[in-house]
Amino acid sequence: MSTIIIVLAFVLALFVLAPACVVALETIGALLPAKKNTRQATVNARAAIIVPAHNEGAYLAPTLMDISSQMSEGDRLIVVADNCDDDTAEVAIASGAECLVRNDLKNRGKGFALQFALDHLHENHPDAVVFIDADCRLLEGALENLISAVGDTQGPVQSLYLMRAGEGAEARQRVAEFAWLFMNAVRMRGLDRLAGVTRLTGSGMALPWHVAHSVKLGSGQIVEDLALTLDLVASGASPRLVKDAVVTSEFPDSADASVTQRARWEQGSLKLGARRAIPLLFEGLAGGRFRLCAIALDLLTPPLVLLTVLILLSLTVSLVAALLGSAAPLWFSLTAFLLISLSVFTAWLKFGREALPPSEMAGVVRFLLEKTRIYGSAGRQSTKGWTRTERK
Repeated sequence: MSTIIIVLAFVLALFVLAPACVVALETIGALLPAKKNTRQATVNARAAIIVPAHNEGAYLAPTLMDISSQMSEGDRLIVVADNCDDDTAEVAIASGAECLVRNDLKNRGKGFALQFALDHLHENHPDAVVFIDADCRLLEGALENLISAVGDTQGPVQSLYLMRAGEGAEARQRVAEFAWLFMNAVRMRGLDRLAGVTRLTGSGMALPWHVAHSVKLGSGQIVEDLALTLDLVASGASPRLVKDAVVTSEFPDSADASVTQRARWEQGSLKLGARRAIPLLFEGLAGGRFRLCAIALDLLTPPLVLLTVLILLSLTVSLVAALLGSAAPLWFSLTAFLLISLSVFTAWLKFGREALPPSEMAGVVRFLLEKTRIYGSAGRQSTKGWTRTERK
């Protein structure tokens, strides 16, 4: 029995140490000095900005106003009113957008809506395609910076996409805002600086037409943006982060909607990683493709809270193994715990104090309790198919 416990301790310790090292490296990468921006605006580049919208009539107008105010001559704003039974189409047309009405209850989801728009553009295609969710806001210069980055790289790019806690939000939502910032503004920035690749995160992503027309988005994937990331990196078109193009959205008000939304992201990511990350890692190693290895390792890294729980479990088993005479697993587990702790603290100190001020730290407990629901029955139910996030 003691041998089994020691072997289990070694396996667990190595299992958590590897992703802890990935997180630490990405955090260090985010702290590196940014390269000087030498990007030039693409001359006469025509862009189509696609906004998928399912029953978003109450929220759509401010998003379209942000986009319209940043568009250049020759750009097109296209709203896909996807299986709507509200006034989404009317709001889109009143805001000056082209509106494509799609009714297909069998093939539901954002990916199908985006593919519908791409198919529509084939006859008169733009130079670049930008995807913005219907509930997002664009900070000044975001659209120009994205389109110019596409022209500069001739490849896919991703804005800095941040989720915000709304005005007067509960402390748990402040913690959620920091957790999101740690992933998108810290880890993805570090991954981009170290490996020249980042994840696509759904909204605020842009593709040159020669890439956009070749992708297949109508797959019904729960995390279609992450699946697209893997497809693009595997094909040699690695997405890059455009940190000076900032797109924001707000977390839903209710705890139930928040659980549904985050369960879709986290469980969808875990399932996709379990299916595709290891084959891609071996493919990258066999072909000497560093970026493919980097994105596979990033995908194999569990979400922060789940990774922390696994590290604590490893510490417990390793402590028992140490009492049985084998201290090595305990040192590995302690190293993983130290790496994660220092990474989170450093990220908070450098990037996150505004999102999560010390006065809101009490929300960590409620945030963690909410996380347990993400991996429970409520979370599993939300990943069985596409669902719209409900908001007040």
